[in-house]
Amino acid sequence: MNGGEQHTGTQGQDQERTGGGNAWRYALYEGADPAGRIPVQNVQGSWPPGPGAAFRPNPRLGRPLADPVPADAPPPGVPPLGAGRKPAGRALLAWLEDARGPRLCRVAGSSGSGRTHLLTWLAAACPPDHPRPGRRVHALLDVEGLTVRSATARLADLLGLTAGTPAELLEVLQDGTPRTVVVTDLDRAGGAGLPGTPERVAGELLAPLLSVPWLLLVVEAAHGPAADLLTAAAPGGAVLDLDQPQWTDPEKYAAWCARLAGHPVDPAATHPSPGLAQLAARTPGAALDPDRPPAERATALADTWWAALPAAERGALTALSTAEGPLSTELWATLPGAGGEPTVKSAADLLPPPPMADRWRLRPDEVAHRVAADRPPVDHSAMMWEVAGGIPVRADGGPDLAASDPERLALLLRHASLGDPATPMLDELDLLLYAEPASVTAAFQRAKDAGAPAGALADAWRLAVPDRDPLARPADRAAVLHAFLTGRDDESAAHCAELADARWHTVWNRPAAGPCMTALGIGPTAGSLLIADGTALRLTDPATGEPGPVSGESVEAHPRALAATPFGGALLLDASGTLRPVAVGGAVGAPPGTVETLGPCTAVAGHHDALVFGHPDGSTSHSTLSTGLTHRPETPLHDGPVTAVGVTDADGGTLVVSGGEDGRVWTWMPGRPPLPAPVDRRPHPVTATALGATPAGLLLAAAWSDGLLRLRRWGERHRGADIRLGATVRSLAVTPDGLVVVALPEAVLALTLVG
Repeated sequence: MNGGEQHTGTQGQDQERTGGGNAWRYALYEGADPAGRIPVQNVQGSWPPGPGAAFRPNPRLGRPLADPVPADAPPPGVPPLGAGRKPAGRALLAWLEDARGPRLCRVAGSSGSGRTHLLTWLAAACPPDHPRPGRRVHALLDVEGLTVRSATARLADLLGLTAGTPAELLEVLQDGTPRTVVVTDLDRAGGAGLPGTPERVAGELLAPLLSVPWLLLVVEAAHGPAADLLTAAAPGGAVLDLDQPQWTDPEKYAAWCARLAGHPVDPAATHPSPGLAQLAARTPGAALDPDRPPAERATALADTWWAALPAAERGALTALSTAEGPLSTELWATLPGAGGEPTVKSAADLLPPPPMADRWRLRPDEVAHRVAADRPPVDHSAMMWEVAGGIPVRADGGPDLAASDPERLALLLRHASLGDPATPMLDELDLLLYAEPASVTAAFQRAKDAGAPAGALADAWRLAVPDRDPLARPADRAAVLHAFLTGRDDESAAHCAELADARWHTVWNRPAAGPCMTALGIGPTAGSLLIADGTALRLTDPATGEPGPVSGESVEAHPRALAATPFGGALLLDASGTLRPVAVGGAVGAPPGTVETLGPCTAVAGHHDALVFGHPDGSTSHSTLSTGLTHRPETPLHDGPVTAVGVTDADGGTLVVSGGEDGRVWTWMPGRPPLPAPVDRRPHPVTATALGATPAGLLLAAAWSDGLLRLRRWGERHRGADIRLGATVRSLAVTPDGLVVVALPEAVLALTLVG
């Protein structure tokens, strides 16, 4: 495995990587190698992208990350790695544990060289809970057929986070948590109809990730433009080229070849490519020149293989080549010219086994090129109608999309989009709800690239970020699309709400200029909602979401918390941890000198004549401004910083809620001991909390970093609603009428529980 030159960091160094406009910069302590792996404790802090961005102290500085895996836990067994590839496997494991190694390892090689298999093995051998921290893979992302947005959403989901854009993902990765990400099939990103997507994924998503000091990246990419972008972002990165013979043990490879079923394989002629050997075992009379490069041998072998095929199997494989993506055996058998299930199964036996069970495509690439060269261009319009013929029919004669296979609907949409990027099928709401989400995202991307205007459905799909496992069910997808269609396409919103049959619905939806914070007005601003959208602060009607004129001065682009104060203004906690007063309509947020006496805080909320604070040590406090009296539980309720607080009237007193980095949600009342246990807990940091006394009872709202928003009425532990809205919720407010106002990166929504 080879690597490039590395450089030494200096005190307070400004480290910036190639990565477009998404790259962050980091201040490193002396001795840190900016091209290598930088322990969290060696990073002083960071600056977000853009001019004039405020410095953010490293949240882990001086506070080591607790390892949830016991050091004495038994290590998992290492799965077998065949085809003589143990040298490559050992090299990857050594790179993974090398504290002085580069942060990028690219696995290269020709098609069929076993890149995907090797990286799948690595992820299985190194689970996230491995007792050795140096042997952990936290996400295995297959980007075949994905766009930048769908790849970003799936990666965030795999990491227990939520993000719809690379910038959002970079933002949530600034938590100082070491992670290792494995990416496979970069060269197949986008699929047919989206040329250049591998380069876009490399440049817009992966290259910026390489700027994060505590993140390691293993990427499968052959030599080419996408690989060049990664090299530019990490010039010292390691490269493991599986076409190089030293990464395959010749004797073990020969023994593996001898066990292949079918025709005899000459290991010297196919070494070091397992895919070439598997194809040779399916090809009678294969004779290869071992001195030729793997790609040339693959081309010659594909010609021999194709010439030897029976006519029926040729037809089945030609049909598979028209799909423009992997297919199950069942769907493949229904394609025009496929010849039915028996012929397809016979044809499948003539292909190397797929990386994923029952997801067939022509491989290696030379096989796909050979089959495509013998067929006429695909008539996508005709294929669309052929695929549509397999959709079940309702009693009224219309297509029953709900009863159809999501894979078939994805293929239908793929051909429709390839034939016409602005296809009217993108206006068919039920098709979007029941098809595989990645195909829908790719179709919307083709329409955008072709210059088609984005309508309400396209915008709602983008904001909902459906390319995540939690939205695999159409009902869950319908619920979140309903949220973003409300106020823009009320007919579609109502249809989604009916299908979702959820315990919540959206009352209003307003677009936002940037990441938002919200807070209920108190004192002079009581009855209004304060919303800061990264540009200005406005007083808003909580019943309708109708914004008033700008009421406050400009605010930071990434605020952390917002609280109304009894003085008529507000307090804003910015992303760097600085708390400052903000004037609202001429009223001050706090008298001069007030903020300076408060000490460090990580969360803030206002209530009547009081302010509630969360602190870095896990404690919370309630300060009455008129008396100067402060209450706080005797011991901190959270392990690590408090990340969100809320407060309301309850039971003749004041009830405080807090959420922490430890994933726990606690409640307590000033002057009384806290409850013996948290009211909720999840294995993700809390990002927002709110409490409110409503006509239906006390309502608790809490959100976590994986995107879950949980609404519960007090005492209804097993009811309420768990909601995912396509982004991490950073701010919540509960109005006296029972609306839950949710601030998101590009929108503010008002939700209500039903029943």
